Parts: sequence; C-alpha cells; structure tokens
Amino acid sequence: MLRSPLFGLLAVVVVLTSSALAFARDDTGKVYRCETKDAVSVQKDGTLSKLIGEAALKPFDKIVIDVESGHITYPSSGTREEWVVQKPGSGDDDYVLFPSTARRFGMTGARAVTHFIRVRTADTPPRFILVTLSYLVSGTCALAHD
Repeated sequence: MLRSPLFGLLAVVVVLTSSALAFARDDTGKVYRCETKDAVSVQKDGTLSKLIGEAALKPFDKIVIDVESGHITYPSSGTREEWVVQKPGSGDDDYVLFPSTARRFGMTGARAVTHFIRVRTADTPPRFILVTLSYLVSGTCALAHD
C-alpha cells in the first residue's frame, strides 16, 4: 500500500517536470524588436567606411522581426514585408531571413547571399546583422511585447 501513494507522487513529479521541459523552449515563434548599433558601407576599393551612418541605421532602427513567420516590419517607414526564414544550424536559436521576392523571381541563391538578416536568439541580448551588397547593419534585439 505504501508503494501506491509513492508511485502516484512520482508520476505527478514526472508529469510536472515533463511539462516544464516542454514549455522551457527557446524563443522560436517569438517576435523581436531590434535596435541598430552600427553600420558600415563597402567602398569601391573594398574597404569599409562608417560614412554611411544615419542613412543605413535609421531605416532599420526598431525593426520588428518575427523569426517564425518571416514578417519584417519597418517602423521608420510603416511598411511590412514577408521574408523567407531558414535555420542554418541544428538549434532553434539561429535564423537567416531573406526577401521572399527572391524566391518568386527565381533568384533565391544570388539574392539570399547579397541581402539577408541573421538573428541569433541564444545570445544575451539577441543580436542581428543585416547584409546587403553595399552595406552592413548590426545591432541587438529584445523580445517585442504586444
């Protein structure tokens, strides 16, 4: 008879532990608001220049990135785009997004390697980097609150 209550208690502990583990996932499905920190442009001679400054930082400041759906919102212009999400690593903490227009026009490879956003959610704080053919923007992110 003593085994039955102990077994019941053990079963409850296992269920609670399993539930906690199931909900203790990373930030998959989360939405991030990212703040730009730095930008450089690629000069004709191949060197990097910070002269791009505000011109590159402002459009991407406070950008909202949904790492599950690929929705990108630009508060500076009030526009929203749908990007394609890829997970290059084995974990759910590394995301690469590229414009969905690349896929529609058959330019996936070329467009994806010259215009993409990478978000690393495992870092504290999460980081992002936006790469285009002529400049690079970087910054940090935080979970966006509704």
